[in-house]
Amino acid sequence: MSHIEKLLQKFEKPLLITAGALALSAVLVNLDFNLFEASLLDFRISKGSQRTADSSIVLISIDDKTTAELDETAPLSLDLHTRFMEALEAHEPKAVGYLVNLNLVHQSNPELLRKEWGTRFVKATQRLESHGSVVLLGTPYDLTAPPFPLNSIPHAVAVLHKDGNVFAEDKVTRRALTTLNGRPTFHLDLAERLGFVPHGTQIPGSYEVPEAESRYFFFRYHGSTAIGYSETQQPYLRLSFSDIINGRVSPDTLRGKILLVGTLSKDDSSDFASTPYSKTQFKNPKLVVHANILDSLIHQESVVRAPTWVNWLTTLGVTSFVLWAVLTMTPLYGVFSSLILAGLVLVIGQLLLDTQGLWIRESQPLIGVFIAYYLAVPYRLIQEYKQRWDFQQKNEVLVQVEELKTNFLSLVTHDLKTPVARIQGLAEVLMAKASSRLIERDQETLRHIISSTEELNRFISSILELNKVESKLLSIQLESKDVNQLIERCLEGFKAPARAKGIKIQSELEPLFPIKLDPTLMSKVLNNLVDNALKYSPQGSVVFVSSKETADCAWVEISVRDQGAGLTDEERDNLFTRFYRAKNDATSRVNGTGLGLYLTKYFVEAHNGRVEVLSELGAGSTFKILLPIENTSIVTGGTGLTRAIDTAQKTGSNSRSNSKEQKYV
Repeated sequence: MSHIEKLLQKFEKPLLITAGALALSAVLVNLDFNLFEASLLDFRISKGSQRTADSSIVLISIDDKTTAELDETAPLSLDLHTRFMEALEAHEPKAVGYLVNLNLVHQSNPELLRKEWGTRFVKATQRLESHGSVVLLGTPYDLTAPPFPLNSIPHAVAVLHKDGNVFAEDKVTRRALTTLNGRPTFHLDLAERLGFVPHGTQIPGSYEVPEAESRYFFFRYHGSTAIGYSETQQPYLRLSFSDIINGRVSPDTLRGKILLVGTLSKDDSSDFASTPYSKTQFKNPKLVVHANILDSLIHQESVVRAPTWVNWLTTLGVTSFVLWAVLTMTPLYGVFSSLILAGLVLVIGQLLLDTQGLWIRESQPLIGVFIAYYLAVPYRLIQEYKQRWDFQQKNEVLVQVEELKTNFLSLVTHDLKTPVARIQGLAEVLMAKASSRLIERDQETLRHIISSTEELNRFISSILELNKVESKLLSIQLESKDVNQLIERCLEGFKAPARAKGIKIQSELEPLFPIKLDPTLMSKVLNNLVDNALKYSPQGSVVFVSSKETADCAWVEISVRDQGAGLTDEERDNLFTRFYRAKNDATSRVNGTGLGLYLTKYFVEAHNGRVEVLSELGAGSTFKILLPIENTSIVTGGTGLTRAIDTAQKTGSNSRSNSKEQKYV
């Protein structure tokens, strides 16, 4: 394998995540999810920190009340508009933004304009201006000015732009014109005349549409963008047109206010009128939309769209994280991480909009979260399936190797037992019959042969038992037995080796009820522990063996204590590992397989018991076996099956007594 191939293999996952994130981000950024994005923007504006509507903006509406009282249809006749303007002189407003289509007013009754009403309307506006009020008329697209002589009054285009064939295409007004053909539109012109916006200043977040020779900006709603307010939801004070004409409004109410005059009657179908918005919202009060646009300009509260590179980085970061999480974390953590990330995108976007007025597109990162997740999950499943298939193939090979090893060990150990037994038998016969004719050196050789064959026989037996354990062929034959009898039989067999080493075996066995156990396996456990104690104890020391019932009457405890070299912490941690032997001077002089304690622990735990070791370096060791007394579930060998044990019958030849036996070997 070349160096490049090794590098590619090492960085395969990071490269895959990076390439996948780049490709997915490139696709998402070049797709417009405008309807989804508009819904997210509306949600953020309506549910975020709300700006307080400017109390200086007051709406004067030609509503159904007005048309009923004046017995007219919207947009009313010119004489009524003139009377209205003349009535405003006493109120001294700061500005009057007239959003009534005066061309429709003229068309409804041309004779009134030719009489004194047109002139009186113009003079009324001039008197308002002379007292410091700003008067501005709004006009629709198709006409550049109101009819003569009203065209002498300052005017500007005041059409509302709906998201029809662009952006969300849901007929909701979210952006407003600031300039058209190089001239400021109604809202910007009024804000400039009032001194809130310097002349020629670009509104933050505004952008140019060269095809229409216009500029737009996204404004803020003081409330919901679903522009269908109820009476209690109106963010601005609204008064009826007829109340002004009939003098029902106190002059102090409108003094110093910015008045927006418009139509809210269902009879008027012009661009400035109320038009159906949805089945659940009867009217779309455009007059309120005009007020929100003007309010955003006055307070410089426009919504600034983030640059394209910010959308790129956001989408790339989100998709990269999701791909990394799904491909490296557990499935549950991957799901939670993706959902938490989507929540963070929403929260951060909300905070930036509320505090900085910055609009980061959330549609592409959010869609990227779910697409990246659903693309990464199948890939990970394929990779895991491939790994499982590889593991399965390797496992099948290992199973075959294990079977071969087991068969080989079983065959070899069984075949070895016969010649070893024959060698031992012949050596013992020769020792018995010809020892008198052999010199001391030859007798010593025979004794070494017999001892070595015994050691080899024990090793072969250990290998056979280990083979049974690992091949799951070991079974437990339970009988009701007195543990003390097994201990006494074990100690009887170690009398001669103990005398040969000059070691005293001392026992203290409390009378016990019989318990359910496998006598063969427990005899091997006891033999292993006592044999180890004798092997690693110095000459002249004492090996102490005891048995008792624990204080809670739940366990039988068997202890074997020696006065050997003791164990270090490392040796104690690895003591029950296969083929492990402590590395010290004492163990180097003693032959052993390292299987005795491993099998001891296995046999005891098969009885649902446990083995404990207490040892201190230089102060000997104590091995404790704890066997359960009642209601024990025994695990049979390697079969994995469990067998319920009835409560041990506390009957037998032995009875409890408070006395203790002291025995010495």
